[in-house]
Amino acid sequence: MSDITFFTRVDKIKGFDLNLLLTFEVIFIHQSVSRAATLLRVSPSAVSQSLTKLRHFFSDPLFIRAGRGLVATTVAENLHIQLSQGFEHILKSLDKMGGKVTENKFIIYSSTYPTIRLLPEILARIKKQDFKCEINHLSTVKNLDNGEDILIQRKADLVIDTRPYYSSSIQTEHCLNDSIVAVCREGHPRLGRRLSREEMKQESATFVNGGEVDVIHTQHDVNDYFKSRHPSFSSRSVMVNLGITEQTDLISFIPEWVARKFGKSFHLKILECDFPVDPVRLFITYNKSSLDNPRFIDLLNIIRKNR
Repeated sequence: MSDITFFTRVDKIKGFDLNLLLTFEVIFIHQSVSRAATLLRVSPSAVSQSLTKLRHFFSDPLFIRAGRGLVATTVAENLHIQLSQGFEHILKSLDKMGGKVTENKFIIYSSTYPTIRLLPEILARIKKQDFKCEINHLSTVKNLDNGEDILIQRKADLVIDTRPYYSSSIQTEHCLNDSIVAVCREGHPRLGRRLSREEMKQESATFVNGGEVDVIHTQHDVNDYFKSRHPSFSSRSVMVNLGITEQTDLISFIPEWVARKFGKSFHLKILECDFPVDPVRLFITYNKSSLDNPRFIDLLNIIRKNR
């Protein structure tokens, strides 16, 4: 592009705040003004004002409310296609510019269970192969609660999670499955070593309410067995549920690896269920642009060996 063409185009958009385009992309992806406000760390009214400016500039409503979310118009769909390509090009360029500084330093985001399940083995493989890199572990990100947001905002290079994410700019790979087992305290007054459907109707359970282990589909199945009885305790942490199970007569459904690793410490026993329970799955997710870094590919191959 010649200097004349460049400045001509700049003159056409003089006075237009390019930050509005970032706001548009976040609204488009999450279909929510309030969600966009949280991610951009601004007030919902500020996002609404930005959306008003965009609607005026493009002479189109861009988004139409449908239920609790927003539906993009045709103009918004076309704008997103153009912007997503441009943003991806910019992010790749920035990654390459900073590559020499950061190519051997990686940030891995994961909550407690995926971390203790996979990260020690990953680090052991890194050391064994003498792979020179620096790994930083991140367990929480302020105002962000899922791996897709964390990757989009470049808060981490790789996410280990119990759920897959689907986007044109990120890649998800299945890593491993962990069986789910039922556990109770060793001195439970009614349960031996087995747990039947009928026995479950007389018991209550702890549940994981999101966060560390995404076993919502499993818990829906289990809840059917409990019938009208509701869980007596729920937490975002599997480890917290283990502590509760140790001191009460509640049953917990947890990954088998966790049960065998920590069951004795919490004085728990694994119950043999006479009904099937779906496993929990672990996934690794990363930005596709990271594949431009050969060192990241080396790290990815080390992680894949856990399969």
